[in-house]
Amino acid sequence: ELVEAAQKKRKIATSSGQGSATHLFAGEFLKEAKPFIEDGVHSQSLIRSFRVASNLAISKIKELAVSIEGKSMEEKKSMLAKCAATTLSSKLIGGEKNFS
Repeated sequence: ELVEAAQKKRKIATSSGQGSATHLFAGEFLKEAKPFIEDGVHSQSLIRSFRVASNLAISKIKELAVSIEGKSMEEKKSMLAKCAATTLSSKLIGGEKNFS
């Protein structure tokens, strides 16, 4: 049942162009679920738990989301630059602070 759910998600992800990230998440979820399945936890219990966790994550994202509605183009660009700087501040390019 978990494999079927992962396959369904893969089909949806592939058709929407978001395959790689979805495959990575699905693989990690299956990896984390494996010990529970091996301990005898029913797959439906795991699926329900993943749904609860998903709903909690979505609620938290909505709570933390920042609206750009009504913002000027300059404010939107500034916010985008901050998001990019956060994302791009990895070990590989962390030394490059000027993104403009």
